[in-house]
Amino acid sequence: MLTVKSLISEKLYTIDPLASVGRAAAIMERYGIGSLPVVDEGKLVGIITSRDVRRFHPNRLVADAMTRKVITISPTASLTEAQKLMVKNKIERLVVTSENNIIGIITYAQIMLELGKYTDSLTGLNKAEIFYEKALELLRRGQEIAIIFLDLDNFGGINKEYGHIYGDNVLRQATIILKNLINMNEDTLCRYAGDEFAIVTTRSLAAAEKLARQIVTAFANENWPGKIKVTISAGVAGGRRSKIRECGKDSSYIVKNLVNMASLASTKAKRLKKPVVVVEAVEFKETACM
Repeated sequence: MLTVKSLISEKLYTIDPLASVGRAAAIMERYGIGSLPVVDEGKLVGIITSRDVRRFHPNRLVADAMTRKVITISPTASLTEAQKLMVKNKIERLVVTSENNIIGIITYAQIMLELGKYTDSLTGLNKAEIFYEKALELLRRGQEIAIIFLDLDNFGGINKEYGHIYGDNVLRQATIILKNLINMNEDTLCRYAGDEFAIVTTRSLAAAEKLARQIVTAFANENWPGKIKVTISAGVAGGRRSKIRECGKDSSYIVKNLVNMASLASTKAKRLKKPVVVVEAVEFKETACM
């Protein structure tokens, strides 16, 4: 999982609330940083930023210029959690704390740069890493999830007959179809690999199957360039997992198995020429407990 810890620099600079604003400005300039946690007797009492030092006279105290309400985050939190927290509070940086100890600062720019590495350049969708992170996050909140695994049919044949540029355009158009059908409040979509897409959703298994069928129908009815026919097969996995949790299996185990089941179901759908194959997670409870 992509965590806050991966972005924390080794060196942490702090300042006393009774130091001058000029002193804070000098430290920031010397080390090329945009903020300083303000610490009094080992306790975090505020944060002062480069914007703050520009607004106050250098002889004023840091205590006068700092922001007293400090938003903090755990080093084990995901980068997407950190990004959402910054957007919600309209801030550019977060102080990272562990057991009440300050261990670093991360900025919005750092997070977006790192998350950008996990965005597919062709479709603009999240890569599989973010998909897994979201699935884990939902499970750890106690929410049930379902996985929809989608695989374009005979995509290799399309590339061979029409060329890879045409194939890329098909993938982009496929992305538009999928984005128009999902609900951002319930579903997280990714380009899993090649011509495969995946959705993790908080919908019920029945609702996930309904969405999968809507996707298959939309692909069949789409006006594809060159009047070719592009179809997609879907596998859906989800449902009851209480027996698996009773076995002591962690969330990452559950996610990996759901993805594997959904992937195998999409392969089965393709083989049987069925649009959608659905499996319940309860079907692998005995294997999970071995």
